[in-house]
Amino acid sequence: MTTAAPLPSVQEVLALPAVIVETAPPEWEDVNGHVNVARYYDLHLRGAEAALTALGVDDAYRAETGWSMFSVEQHLRFLGEVHVGHEVSVHLRWVARGDKVMHAISFVVDRTTGSVANSLEVLEAHVDLTTRRACAWAPTIAERIDELVAAHAALPWPAPTCGAIGVRS
Repeated sequence: MTTAAPLPSVQEVLALPAVIVETAPPEWEDVNGHVNVARYYDLHLRGAEAALTALGVDDAYRAETGWSMFSVEQHLRFLGEVHVGHEVSVHLRWVARGDKVMHAISFVVDRTTGSVANSLEVLEAHVDLTTRRACAWAPTIAERIDELVAAHAALPWPAPTCGAIGVRS
């Protein structure tokens, strides 16, 4: 069993660009009086979509290449509560890229309380939508991911991976 890296501080996460910033509306509240689990997941998914769109993996890319992304593995951690009316943001840290996959972690920050509320670690496969099989990255996308992985590897804090998810050789 591997030992996970310590969680980053809110200041460390906030140094990563925010891909989403919004306020939790009343419809996000569940019966326990805090933001519902599904809303965290939605934040992560929308954050990932925004980050991938910024890379060029968007509707035009899918239409031109017939390639997209499929989730392979995920690890969701709840670190604190978010309440209705709190401002939240989503930040993505790139961890690694393989020939056909990428590994990243997104963080939800509760900007109202100044805390990291949640993280989602993912392994995503680059997929040919015709064959429904993993395929190699387009060179331009691979290069952009590699640049982000290198930049994030240079951060002064280790990525808090769970140890079960990762790029395999």
